[in-house]
Amino acid sequence: MLICLFFAIYPINDFRDNIRLVILKSTKAMIQRKTISCKPSRRNLRLICYFCGEVIFLSNMNKAIVISVIAAAVLAFRVEAQEPVYLDEFRAVFEKADAEISEYYRTAGAEERITDCPGSCCRAFARTPVRIAIPDCPQAPELVAMVEDQGCIPVLLPGREGMENPTMELRKSSIGWDGVLMPEGWVSFEDEYSLLVYKTVTDWNVPYLGTSEATMLVDRGLRRLPCAVSDVAGLVAEAGIYRKARNLMEGIFTIDTHCDLPEGEGYRNGTVSVGKRNRSQCGIPKMDEGGLKAQVLISFLNQGPDDEEGWAAAVERNLRQISEIKADIESNSSLCGLATTPQEALALAAEGRKAFFIGLENAYGIGGDLANIRKMKELGITYITLCHFYDNYVCHTSSQHGEDPSLGLTPFGIKVVREMNRLGLMIDLSHPSAGTFWDCIKYSKAPLICSHSGVKAVYGHDRGLDDDQLKALAANGGVIQVYTVDNFLRREAGLTDIYDFMEHFNHAVEVAGPDHVGIGSDFDGGGGVIGLNGDNDMVNITVLMLKHGYTPEQIEGFWGGNFLRVMKEVQSLSGR
Repeated sequence: MLICLFFAIYPINDFRDNIRLVILKSTKAMIQRKTISCKPSRRNLRLICYFCGEVIFLSNMNKAIVISVIAAAVLAFRVEAQEPVYLDEFRAVFEKADAEISEYYRTAGAEERITDCPGSCCRAFARTPVRIAIPDCPQAPELVAMVEDQGCIPVLLPGREGMENPTMELRKSSIGWDGVLMPEGWVSFEDEYSLLVYKTVTDWNVPYLGTSEATMLVDRGLRRLPCAVSDVAGLVAEAGIYRKARNLMEGIFTIDTHCDLPEGEGYRNGTVSVGKRNRSQCGIPKMDEGGLKAQVLISFLNQGPDDEEGWAAAVERNLRQISEIKADIESNSSLCGLATTPQEALALAAEGRKAFFIGLENAYGIGGDLANIRKMKELGITYITLCHFYDNYVCHTSSQHGEDPSLGLTPFGIKVVREMNRLGLMIDLSHPSAGTFWDCIKYSKAPLICSHSGVKAVYGHDRGLDDDQLKALAANGGVIQVYTVDNFLRREAGLTDIYDFMEHFNHAVEVAGPDHVGIGSDFDGGGGVIGLNGDNDMVNITVLMLKHGYTPEQIEGFWGGNFLRVMKEVQSLSGR
């Protein structure tokens, strides 16, 4: 703790200032309340090591300072961008409810699940006044009168008594909720019913009025934005926009183009799955809540040695991960299916099932052999990210770990681009260097994608595209899918929220045009900011799109039309 406080008050340079900010915020949170998990995990260890590598690479510090910073990082490391942080007071209630939701998804028929999904039924109420839910509480008659005074319809929630499964009965009752009105201070850690009502609010991101100490702490733990309304009139206004967003998402195809759910031991041992609702940011229950119809699941590979032994290990791991992803999709076949084309994805959505594509992050997984690209195609891969945070045999990376970001494709990389064009696989430029980007513009005969990227004009991170690249990508017919990664969106890591995401998104639209922008979260792989921390939060993006003034046609393009257009064109050019 003393090390943390030392770096919080000791100014050295701009980079150290950023370290100070993260550590100060983390230390303060640890002192105030147990809102930070420092459980050891492969992901936490990897990120800590990456952080320390950045310190060593960028700051030229002496060994004593480096060791101190590493110790401070271990002590004060925040998990906020990796998974929701559950507070002790509500962890048991929320996790029990999530287990019940997961069991429902395992056993319910597709038709029943669709019928019980508020997002898929809200159009039935489109022509009625706004519907405001009111919980079972002594103040209910007064709250009903307040709602009726606004010309809205009060919806009384199931009472405390007589519910066999409060989690699912409250969840099913939320069909048609546009907002929730609760007494001020009503939600309490000592009242499980009030917590379950608020869990339903947080799951579906329904606008609400009626804060308490418990709601504020839950919001902090789940990385939600604080309550945005101060009176019933404000609630009604927000509820109206929320309804429009829900109705719009119900009627269009929606996809998140980069999700790292398959990464980690939990996916292999079955505790994490597309069919479950838990601390993972992705999964079908949360997709229903957020209005998502499709997602690209990622087979991710860390960069290793570019030699025969390293390539063999990379190919083996990649094949195993693809097999695991396909097995998970198959085991949840009543809920979802594998898609390899736009037509297959749209057909699955029409059936009420989720569509999952598979992407390969890091061409290291082809093992230096062009023949493996065809194998990836046959196994269902739809795009390949050419590299990750390090240079490889295909190209150079944008990361500081690379040799030189002005360098581009290798001779083998040019062959990879041409082979991917021939096979109809999308080329993903989310991690490659600027030199690689411009080489791909030169050599690719098909449109390009950036499956999870940002824009440098808003924040000059190496993972962003500059305006010239955005214009070139648009001229190429490609698309940039904007990520939600905390420290890639703004400098002050830990403070990033959905409005920072929208700043990147809006700039990309302004420069590249509305036909060349979409969403690629990078959830469960580093993505997640306040107000946009999981699949269930995706509806919040649509709410802000509507507030910004985007048209329904533009929003349809953002949410999937643009990406599917590129995929269709890339696949149509195969064989040429």
